Amino acid sequence: MNSKRTINWKLFLVPLFTMLFGMVMGGCSDDKDELQGSQYGYVQFKIYKSASYVQEEENQSNTTTRATTLSKLGDVQKVEIEMQYNGKSITQTLVLNAYNESNAEYGMRSDKLQLLVGDYKIIGYKLLDKLDKVVISISASDNETFSVISQGLTIKDLTADVQARGSVTFKLIKDGLTTRASLDDEKEYLFSNIAIIDVTVTNTFTRVPTTIKGLKVKYKEESIEHQNPDNADDKYMDIGTAKCDSAVWLPVGTYQVTEYITYSKKGAIVSTLGAATNVKGDEFTIIDNEFTEGAIVPIKLSETAEYIKDYLALKEIWENLDGKNWGYHGIGSPEGTNWNFNKELDMWGDQPGVSLDDEGRVTGLSIEGFGAKGKVPDAIGQLTELRVLALGSHSETAGGRLFTNENMQESQKQKVRMNYKEMFLDYDPRIEMSELLQNSVNRNPKMKAIKKDNRIHLKDTQIGNYTNQITHISKAVMRLTKLQQFYMGNSPLLAENICTNWIDPNSEYAKKYAADELDWEKMTELTDIELYNCPKLTTLPDFLYEIPEMQVLNIACCRGIDGLNGTKDGTGNQLTEDWKRLATPDKCKSAKKIQILYMSYNNLVNFPTGCLHNMEKLGLLDCMSNKIETLQPFGKDVKLTQLNLNYNKITEIPKDFCGFTDQVESLSFAHNKLKYIPNIFNAGSVYVMGSVDFSYNEIGSESGENIAPEDKNSYIGINASTVTLSFNKISKFPTELFKANSPITTITLNNNLLEKIPQYSLSSKDGNGKEFKNTYLLGTIDLRFNKLTELSDDFRATTLPYLTNMDVSFNRFSEFPTQPLNSSVLQAFGIRHQRNAAGERCLRDWPTGITKCPSLLQLQIGSNDIRKVNEEMTPKLWILDIKDNPNISIDLTSICPYIEAGMYMLIYDKTQDIRGCDALDIKR
Repeated sequence: MNSKRTINWKLFLVPLFTMLFGMVMGGCSDDKDELQGSQYGYVQFKIYKSASYVQEEENQSNTTTRATTLSKLGDVQKVEIEMQYNGKSITQTLVLNAYNESNAEYGMRSDKLQLLVGDYKIIGYKLLDKLDKVVISISASDNETFSVISQGLTIKDLTADVQARGSVTFKLIKDGLTTRASLDDEKEYLFSNIAIIDVTVTNTFTRVPTTIKGLKVKYKEESIEHQNPDNADDKYMDIGTAKCDSAVWLPVGTYQVTEYITYSKKGAIVSTLGAATNVKGDEFTIIDNEFTEGAIVPIKLSETAEYIKDYLALKEIWENLDGKNWGYHGIGSPEGTNWNFNKELDMWGDQPGVSLDDEGRVTGLSIEGFGAKGKVPDAIGQLTELRVLALGSHSETAGGRLFTNENMQESQKQKVRMNYKEMFLDYDPRIEMSELLQNSVNRNPKMKAIKKDNRIHLKDTQIGNYTNQITHISKAVMRLTKLQQFYMGNSPLLAENICTNWIDPNSEYAKKYAADELDWEKMTELTDIELYNCPKLTTLPDFLYEIPEMQVLNIACCRGIDGLNGTKDGTGNQLTEDWKRLATPDKCKSAKKIQILYMSYNNLVNFPTGCLHNMEKLGLLDCMSNKIETLQPFGKDVKLTQLNLNYNKITEIPKDFCGFTDQVESLSFAHNKLKYIPNIFNAGSVYVMGSVDFSYNEIGSESGENIAPEDKNSYIGINASTVTLSFNKISKFPTELFKANSPITTITLNNNLLEKIPQYSLSSKDGNGKEFKNTYLLGTIDLRFNKLTELSDDFRATTLPYLTNMDVSFNRFSEFPTQPLNSSVLQAFGIRHQRNAAGERCLRDWPTGITKCPSLLQLQIGSNDIRKVNEEMTPKLWILDIKDNPNISIDLTSICPYIEAGMYMLIYDKTQDIRGCDALDIKR
């Protein structure tokens, strides 16, 4: 361009403005503005790439370029244009704009420029970068002109030699599953785990490679039409696709994907999955400013990958266990759910009850609840990353699938171990207390709430019934050296068919594994085993004794051992012998390591002798609902935290039966034939247990004594907070418990034969009535369903300062026992249904002054013969039961507003003589 012809635009405009201003100086302002505006118009320049520029009008001319080609149009920020107007040269620099760098490839537009009306000729223009450095200079042809019209906008297209480029996105496809090709590296991963990919494309003509890094990948599962060969109703096949939505720009040409590196991402952590070279994707062509969608990146997968072999093994397991007829029944999956293999091979691991790790290996297999039938095949040995194998369990019908996560923390693992206990064994013995006492306890935030008895007394799967028909399990399980939990249940399994032989010695798997040294000794991570409700077992399988680190064993509901199916040794003591073997280190490698032993609902008659002391780690023992008559001692060195001996035929407990830890929550001896309270505890221990339950026994039936004669002078009490003695034959109050300083806070003595509680039953005669050391702790007493006629002064606040709740309903009181009313913390008192020996109502007098008790909230005095009540009621006593007192006469004027407001609970009959409150709708 000729620099001599260039003038400053501002200098050119000033004389014109001055001239125009002078011409209209004498006119009005509106005329002046209109006149000035009519002399101007606007022009906007658009810069396009020469390679893709198409003229919109025939009269538009082409520019002539004389410059080096620019790599990207988006690199320029400004245009400097030299124009000629009426022989004068004008130069103006304008900012160029585009929505973003990618859009810039389709053209950039300048700011609008105001010019005088007329014809202009473009001499040339320069494109500048963000530092105002000229990146390209262009000389225009002789006919490169444009016109500015009055108050209008003229668009002028300009072109520049910019490298021709187009955009492309990538689509990842699975490649190699139908071949035996191996991956470039040894790491295996799931196609669905790819989150980021680096792609290298090579120009097929120049052979120049270009690498695009950090493309984000989106995985999506879709369906295509494909008939499921296993299900005539399924006509759609699941497939997995992955796309990179971000478009990238490439120079024009034909390309092919030749390399890639894949990455996974968890949170901010990015990890390399794998890489492949010598890839041959489909060729794709880049055209200037055109978009190419879904250039193929073939991700190499291989049938030889271990996770693919896992999935092939799953298919074989499914087929061998009658998988086509499976239908899930339970909680955790929809009713009738089955496995589905109408999907791409690398997706076969996505099945209900199957857990996978990040590399796609099977780590959890739970087929409980599907109704499997047949033999677990040798293919099970392929799943060498398996942690959990559940072929059936105690919870599959009522509780649903027990295992939902194979990578459990220790706390989660412990929760699974306690599941059987929580479902079928746990109960709060305080449930035997009256509703009055339970409600009062639950209102007190300082006391542990009483849970309603929600035990499933009839097991979720009825004992002896099956949920599956698995008859054999391959010895290939011994290859699963990472296995931690092995659950079998609700099956017709026999001991000799559990992991003893190959299912098919000629199978591909059996031949492959035949050279392996299979040994249970290698199963060092296998700690939890369940053989639940397998009624055809007549003895425990031999493999149990070979497990080196077994900690939990559940053999509940296996009644075929010592049951109708006979016994191995013919003596009827097979389960006793099996337990003896479990507890003998020379015969069982885990004898000293077993921590939890569930044996409920069996036919165990006797404990084994001379070996139980070896079970030094045993903490939880469940022998509920057996036929136990004789117990053998563990010794004090075996310290239990949980013990359940309910529903047996036990008559006595050895003094050195076991020790107890500071973590004991409950010990249950209910529903047995105990004659005396066992002398196996120690009230002087610094550890106080939660509860001890002796309900439903025969305590007190021997000469009315609660403690065995030989223990009278050596009884050491019970170090428990709650002691339950209900439903026995106790006629003498168990003073021995308090004399031994047992730290009891709740005692339940309902449904016994008590006729009186003599003075000094809770305190000593020595020291003028001084209390026994821990009697003051007693806060809740249930004495219902006895034959009491009075209470001694032991029940005054001087002896029981923390008495909070007491119920003496269903006794023979003819006078209200006022002793407990002295307690400053008494909240609930029950004295319903008092009858004398002849069955007549015997309690007639209202306890005048009871409304003055400082803390009393609830009084139950219904089902008696209370007459005239000469006391004004108070809202402090806000729960009152006077129902079934046919001769009562009471005025409730003082509390009627509280009744109307729902702030007072009155339990009454509409036929009673209740006055002063029309809201009660009393029948007159």
